[in-house]
Amino acid sequence: MLRKSIQSSANEPSFFYLLMAESCFQRAASTRHLQARGALREIGRRYLAEANDVVSTLAPRSPKAAH
Repeated sequence: MLRKSIQSSANEPSFFYLLMAESCFQRAASTRHLQARGALREIGRRYLAEANDVVSTLAPRSPKAAH
C-alpha cells in the first residue's frame, strides 16, 4: 500500500524545492536591502522552476533507463 502511494506521487512537485522557494520569498519580504531582496526573489523563482523539473528517486524507472 505504501509503495503504491509513493508511485502515484511521482508527478507532484518537489516538496523540498517548494519549501526552499517559500523561505527565499519570506526572507526577501523581510529584508530592507534592495539588492538582497532582488537576489532572494530570483533564487526563489529558480527553486519554483526546479520543483517541477526534479525527478523523484522513488519513481519507477522505465525499461530504457535500466540498461
